[in-house]
Amino acid sequence: TITFDANGGSVSPTTKEYLTNGTYGSLPTPTRSGYLFTGWYTAASGGTKITDVSTVTHSVVTLYAQWNHDKVQLWEGGPYWATTNIGAEKPEDYGYYFWWGDTVGYKWENQKWVASDASSSNFSFSSSNTPTYNKDVSTLQREGWITAESVLAPEHDAAHVHWGGDWRMPTYQEIIDLKENCDWTWTTQNGVNGYVVRGRGDYSANSIFLPCAGYGDRASLSSAGSEGRFWSSVPLSTYGYIVSALYFDSRLLGWGNSFSCNEGLSVRPLQGFTK
Repeated sequence: TITFDANGGSVSPTTKEYLTNGTYGSLPTPTRSGYLFTGWYTAASGGTKITDVSTVTHSVVTLYAQWNHDKVQLWEGGPYWATTNIGAEKPEDYGYYFWWGDTVGYKWENQKWVASDASSSNFSFSSSNTPTYNKDVSTLQREGWITAESVLAPEHDAAHVHWGGDWRMPTYQEIIDLKENCDWTWTTQNGVNGYVVRGRGDYSANSIFLPCAGYGDRASLSSAGSEGRFWSSVPLSTYGYIVSALYFDSRLLGWGNSFSCNEGLSVRPLQGFTK
């Protein structure tokens, strides 16, 4: 009897009997919102991949689903945008909030900010808690926060640190591209306000949902359900503590709006570059 561990997802059946020394033949397909199933393995991470032609042995009694974050391409030659925020299990989830350059992330829980790694249980998005605040671009470069190209260094990019690989935060230009190459529709999805951002033409079947997650304002969560704010990886050229970002509500779409580094904003990762 093999037990199937969906590893954060759902699967049916959860157990199945196989003949030792035979092949698996049929394996169930699990589901998990916001993720792509990559296969069954002998461990929750790493391990050996098991397929329908693998030999059944006594040594394996549990198979674990492994996943990659779901992503879509919204226009020809464009990058692949994740379908969820960092810290979110599904598109409607708000996920974690980050000050600019932060890679820990904070979740709003029981009316307070709790660090994703449990390092803090009562955080405040204030200038005193934000090492990137009140530093110009040259200082941010000298201290290693940003690269010579004036984007967040990989070790300070929340998307890269949380998801690994070549995931990263969008640049200012990529936020502009998202505006110009897609159709934006204000909607309520599973009870959550936000925008469906849909590709055009051959890409009209592809879309992402950006929820109105609000933002972290000191020890409070502000405007959840009415506003969305998403970081880019790019500080404004004159003042390093002011960063380009995406802003929206039901009446206004603001691309390239600027926010102070010490606010807690959402992060929507992407992969690849515009060709």
